Amino acid sequence: MTCNGGTMTSSTSCVSPLEVSEYDPSEYETQHLGFTPKAFCNGVYNAALEYIQRAIHEMEACLTNEYSTVMTPAQIKEACDVILSTMVGKLDMNFDIIETYLMKNVMTIPDNVLLPEDKAQAGDIMSTEEEDVLDTEIQELKDKILAMKYANSKLMQEMTLIDIVQARFDQAQKQLQRLDTINSESGVSDLKDCLMFTSQKVLELMSKVKAMQTDNKSNAMETNETNG
Repeated sequence: MTCNGGTMTSSTSCVSPLEVSEYDPSEYETQHLGFTPKAFCNGVYNAALEYIQRAIHEMEACLTNEYSTVMTPAQIKEACDVILSTMVGKLDMNFDIIETYLMKNVMTIPDNVLLPEDKAQAGDIMSTEEEDVLDTEIQELKDKILAMKYANSKLMQEMTLIDIVQARFDQAQKQLQRLDTINSESGVSDLKDCLMFTSQKVLELMSKVKAMQTDNKSNAMETNETNG
């Protein structure tokens, strides 16, 4: 008398989970308890029925072992089945009363009671005008956010440009410092002297280059005359 894949009702018949869910519409109680009241009652009934069956089975085994000379196993089984039927009938009758009491007085939520998780939805419903105002405020906030993002983007571009200019300035300053060091080591003190010093060095370098070119030409002519 076991129930596989379903639930045993108080009339000892197996009811599928789908039939139980269709039978029990108490969704609010299920939300609060975490299980349907009907499923709870069926579970308690199944447990009580299982304990009775187990007890009768153990009693039948004990009588068969101890009093097999007084009664045949068939007589013992027949007697145990009668006891089981009687106890199940008593269980059904009493459990119907318990189930009715639990369903009406214990596992039910009064109509005037609101669960904590549903209080947020218990406020007044917004009118169309209020929804329009709220939508307008939301759109204004979105526009402000987009404007801030655009401003931040432009600011980042300006900061990047400033970093580039700063890097070039630092490079130029290092070159000026290097030039100033060279001038100082060469005894040049002002800008005019610096320009004259630089021009003189350039002229000296050009003279050396021309002298090298003249020497190269002379050597080439002498080589040609010797070969001729």
